[in-house]
Amino acid sequence: MRGPKSARPIDLIGWRQKKGISLSAIAAATKISERYLEAIERGKFRSLPGGAYGVGYIRQYAQAIHYDPDRLIERYRAATSEPQPQQPDTWTRRLLRRLHL
Repeated sequence: MRGPKSARPIDLIGWRQKKGISLSAIAAATKISERYLEAIERGKFRSLPGGAYGVGYIRQYAQAIHYDPDRLIERYRAATSEPQPQQPDTWTRRLLRRLHL
């Protein structure tokens, strides 16, 4: 019996190559080190900086290769036990609206 769909490996290198995009072009466009881009492609998410930086790198990489960023970020969070961002409570949301943030 197979696991959930998200458990299957993703061939990001093949996906990128099918789109005709080089890793150096992504690095130049995003200013993300090729070392980090290679780590994303190989699923070595623990090699990335944590928190918002890691998520941002993954989002930019996915957008550069025309891949679903949310799907890739979900894998990152599962692999690194990175928590989902919390939604602000009702009081905070009202305050932010009043401050126009």
